Amino acid sequence: MRDSAEFPQAFLAPPERRLAVKRGGHLMIREWDIPKPVVLIDTREQAPWPLRENHPTWIGGEKRVALPVGDYSVEGMKEVLAIERKSLTDVVRSTIGGRARFLRACERLAKLRWKAILVEATYEDMKLPYGETIGPEPRAHPNAVLGTLDAIEARLGIPIIYTSQVADLAAERAASWLSKHFTYWWLEHKGHGRLLDDEDGL
Repeated sequence: MRDSAEFPQAFLAPPERRLAVKRGGHLMIREWDIPKPVVLIDTREQAPWPLRENHPTWIGGEKRVALPVGDYSVEGMKEVLAIERKSLTDVVRSTIGGRARFLRACERLAKLRWKAILVEATYEDMKLPYGETIGPEPRAHPNAVLGTLDAIEARLGIPIIYTSQVADLAAERAASWLSKHFTYWWLEHKGHGRLLDDEDGL
């Protein structure tokens, strides 16, 4: 992963406010006491995303646990939600050399209601020749890797989210995804409807 300081462009900062939940134009965060998600991080993660540190307005806390599937979930949701995290190197190796094992993991992930494979690379990154940065994978052609990921999404219904090799941007995408899925789930379970804003239906 790359640090955002390596790039000349200034990325816009993420929102500093809580995710808005509105009914009739009124914010309901305080009235309904809507909590922030506590993210569950699998114990096998060597260098976890700094989700709570980078996004305290979205993420309420973090816990290290042994997850049954995926690398990240949310407290109370580990049986229905997970993110599988893949670096560029990891996703190439998984789709080529470790293909059988990766596909078995995807089959387990597919059983969840909400799931995603979050790739820490852009589509442009994925289309460049991999060279020696990936290691000794002679069959690691970008078209083969991307074709496998497309097939996984089409066959198993697992969204493939291409993000960035900039660590902070990948973490932001994950934090946003987890926060929104948790909030919809919480609202649904509390009988408030699966809506963030009843005026626009989203």
